[in-house]
Amino acid sequence: MKTLTEKQLVFILAALSAITPLAIDMYLPAINIMSKSLDVPEPQVAMSISIFFFGLAMGQLFGGPISDAYGRRPIVIIGLGLFCLSSICIIFVSDIYVLWILRFVQAFGGGVATVNVAAIVRDISSGNDSARIFSMIGSVTILAPLAAPSLGFIVILLFGRWEAIFVVLALYSFLALFFYKKHFKSEGVADKIRVTPIKNYIDVLTSPRPMIIMTALVISSSGLYALLASASIVYINYFGLSKLMFVVCFSMNVSVIIITSKINAKIVRRFSSLRLLKFGIKMQVVIAAVLMILHESENIFVIAPLIALFTGMLGFIFGNAISIVLEYFPKISASANALLGVLQYSVGAAAGFLVSFFDDGTLFPLIFIMALSSFVGAVILLVGTKHAKVLV
Repeated sequence: MKTLTEKQLVFILAALSAITPLAIDMYLPAINIMSKSLDVPEPQVAMSISIFFFGLAMGQLFGGPISDAYGRRPIVIIGLGLFCLSSICIIFVSDIYVLWILRFVQAFGGGVATVNVAAIVRDISSGNDSARIFSMIGSVTILAPLAAPSLGFIVILLFGRWEAIFVVLALYSFLALFFYKKHFKSEGVADKIRVTPIKNYIDVLTSPRPMIIMTALVISSSGLYALLASASIVYINYFGLSKLMFVVCFSMNVSVIIITSKINAKIVRRFSSLRLLKFGIKMQVVIAAVLMILHESENIFVIAPLIALFTGMLGFIFGNAISIVLEYFPKISASANALLGVLQYSVGAAAGFLVSFFDDGTLFPLIFIMALSSFVGAVILLVGTKHAKVLV
């Protein structure tokens, strides 16, 4: 790897990890147009979102162990190449079933590439330094899902065709591939050459100490997925906000995560990763308790900031938890990160489904899931680390 400044490293890896959220959210404003163009109902087009998540999970599961065996660079290049080529092919799609197949391939490539981001960080750093880098990458990456729908809308407005969105995604992935190949020449190639995915995943799942941290992270972060699944219902239907004000309120959540991530990056050398992780989860529980008390409130100026503070605590949770987990698996860090990603998507999707299923027009389903996830995550972390020494 060529000598990079820390800012350059963060920028390139954040740009790489932003590919999949852009691909998920950027074409949401075009679903209606795509359904007319392909002459199918909108739900069939929307089905490609679920297919994308499945492809993303499969890409991570396969890409992680292969990366641990043969090194990050060739796997990232293959993943980005698949993503770019499939994006180009989608431009010429005229059949919904072909769209589904290509979205799966696109997601698979994205998963193969992005699962290596955390592994690369672990290859070149450790301990509190890796937690700091994870926090900085996270503060940049979190902008992608926020900006993606607006960017997609602008692209459609300028070009008038949904295909233009996938042109942009193809160009973006090509540029990401170009900068990655230019700056990352040799990084973290593993000593072994045998691919052992099942053994890798068993090693991770049967390691009690890192699994305590991983489980706490997966469960406590599911509150964010619950919010993502119901944000428009809460802000637009319950509080009666306009679409513009919805964007403002939703942006508040992202802004607080960015702020707390930057704070975490600055103080993690002074305080241990585990200590800051515990602080973030404890604060989530306190904020969730206040929200439970106020769940019948219709005051947007009280509820919205509290929700933003709740999600903002992920700035102390994500980077620290990931760095601790990967500290245990220096030779199979991509496999560990792949398993973590699959668990996060699965539990997060379940949390979003529960909020949607029990929606009753009030704030209670969302706030209850947020409170439950933070409480269970805190219990697992605090009780588990009390009885098992964890690397920091």
